[in-house]
Amino acid sequence: MTQVRTVREARADDVPAIRTVLAHAFHDDALVRWVLPDEATRDDVVAAWFGALIDRYVAVGKVEVVEVDGSVAAVAAWRPPQIPEGHPVLESLPSVPGVVTAVVGPERAAHVFATLGRTAGLAPAETATYLHLLAVRPDQQGRGLGSLLVNRGLAAADERGLTAWLCTAEQRNVVLYERLGFVGVGDVPLDDAATLRAMHRAPQAAGLR
Repeated sequence: MTQVRTVREARADDVPAIRTVLAHAFHDDALVRWVLPDEATRDDVVAAWFGALIDRYVAVGKVEVVEVDGSVAAVAAWRPPQIPEGHPVLESLPSVPGVVTAVVGPERAAHVFATLGRTAGLAPAETATYLHLLAVRPDQQGRGLGSLLVNRGLAAADERGLTAWLCTAEQRNVVLYERLGFVGVGDVPLDDAATLRAMHRAPQAAGLR
């Protein structure tokens, strides 16, 4: 039976479904496992942690979803080059650091965010947009939904002449992003657990995509 796909911008009322997709898709992600080693509570924490990001990006960034037969199956969240100051969502709770600190404790959280903060040194020097989250529901993986969303984001970046960049700790994702035109520019070790790779993609003319 043919499935009906719809790609659209996310709305605030999509956030609960997006949280669930993120929790399931990132359950075995190397970065998430490094931050949250307790498998029993991982999904709930990811839903709160990444859900707080989605709340913000729906309001002041760019979030697109793919619906399959009417339910959210994939999501991509992009941070724009500039975040508008003073938007109330930026002060809303829970905060991203607050969620992680509440679960892993202040000392561990400080180490996590200091480590992740090292990726700032690998950011593009020019104005850029950041692919912060890409997730596909496990039962829909391998069907091109992630590539579909990334390509849409890249087309939008190309129209504005923006470099796109991201970080991933999954080798399978590195292969996907290389296929989409990203190039690795540096690594940040996640202690001995994994390596976080920063990747850039320069804007391309329409005929080169």
